[in-house]
Amino acid sequence: MLFLARCPGCGAVHGGWCDGCWTVLVNAPVEHRSGVLVSHEYAGALRELIVAMKYTSARWVAPMLGELWVERHAQVCDLQAVTWVPTTRTRIRERGYDQSELIARRIARRLGVPCTRLLRRIDDTAQTGRTASERRDGARFIARRSRYTRVLLVDDVVTTGATLEHGLDALRSVGVRMVTCAAIAATKAPEGRR
Repeated sequence: MLFLARCPGCGAVHGGWCDGCWTVLVNAPVEHRSGVLVSHEYAGALRELIVAMKYTSARWVAPMLGELWVERHAQVCDLQAVTWVPTTRTRIRERGYDQSELIARRIARRLGVPCTRLLRRIDDTAQTGRTASERRDGARFIARRSRYTRVLLVDDVVTTGATLEHGLDALRSVGVRMVTCAAIAATKAPEGRR
């Protein structure tokens, strides 16, 4: 029996995104979040894909999300390397992979720069389901020294921005001068915050 791949956007039989859905994704309004280059709002089909990647072992989604990010933001990057916000050890054991690492590796490949692990997570508490104040106190990192001074820091979804901020602080503490924060999607910002 032949396996018929379906477009994740419209469900049409296709070997990945159909041209129409890919065009809609690439041309959708960019979700703005202060200090973070975000591709989309965390909603609709894109949200479903991210949830599948994180909770149903749909590993194949990560490279596609990296491609999507590059289509929207490559022109604004002056980078030497790409790194990522590591997820918890528990999540990596459950999934068998770190989704942000997979996304970061595709972005780096497309941008023609190295992808390197610069952050180590020193807590094992997932941010999912936590309040904004709990998120601000969670997700702590230690950065390793590197020759790179201009780095793209990648996360899958930005909610409060606290996780990226902790990663950014850790990287700056070891001499990374310019950290550009990136995310595939952002949840709706609370009223009055953008």
